[in-house]
Amino acid sequence: MSQAKANLDGLKVLLGVSGGIAAYKAVDLASRLSSAGAKVRTVMTEAACELVGPKSFEAVTASAVYRNLWSSNQEYKISHISLVEWADVVVVAPATANIISKIANGICDDLLSTVLCVCWAKPALLAAAMNDNMWTNPAVQRNVKTVKRMGFELIGPVKGRLACGVEAMGRMSEPEDILGRIEKIASEVKKG
Repeated sequence: MSQAKANLDGLKVLLGVSGGIAAYKAVDLASRLSSAGAKVRTVMTEAACELVGPKSFEAVTASAVYRNLWSSNQEYKISHISLVEWADVVVVAPATANIISKIANGICDDLLSTVLCVCWAKPALLAAAMNDNMWTNPAVQRNVKTVKRMGFELIGPVKGRLACGVEAMGRMSEPEDILGRIEKIASEVKKG
C-alpha cells in the first residue's frame, strides 16, 4: 500500500454511493482511499442509505456524508457546486442501472445525479454493479454506451456471485481493483 499512499496523497475524491447491495463494499473502498492518503467526501443516495449507514463512511473518511440536494453541510454553500469545485475525481461505487440511466438521460432528481449530470467536468469512474438481467438489458447497454461517450470511465461489472444467489456478470469489482484504477486516474490528474 506504500505505492498507493504516494500516488493518492492529497487527491480529493468525491465518492458517490448509489443503492445497490454492493454499497457495503464502498465502505471498504472509502477506507482504502483514506489509508492511501486521499481526502474523501461521500455522497449517498436515499436508496444507498437503506443498505449501509452514512456513519460508516463518516468513520472511515473523517468527513461528513452528503445526502440531500436541499441541505448543506456548510452554511450558505450550494452542495452540488461546492463538492464539484472541491474534488479532483469522482468515483461512483456501486454504479447501479438507475444511476447510469440518470446520467445518460440527464435526470437530476437527487444530489448524486445532479452532481454527475449537471456539474461534472472532471475525471469520473463508475463501478458498475447490478443483476445480470439488468446488465444485459438493451436499455442499460445503450445507457452504458452513452455515459462512455460522455467521458465516464467504467470498471466492471465482473462475473461472480450476485445478491440473488446466481453466478453471473453483474458483481461490482473488488475495492482493491477500483483503487488500482483510481491510482491510474490520479497519475493523469497529476500530469495535467
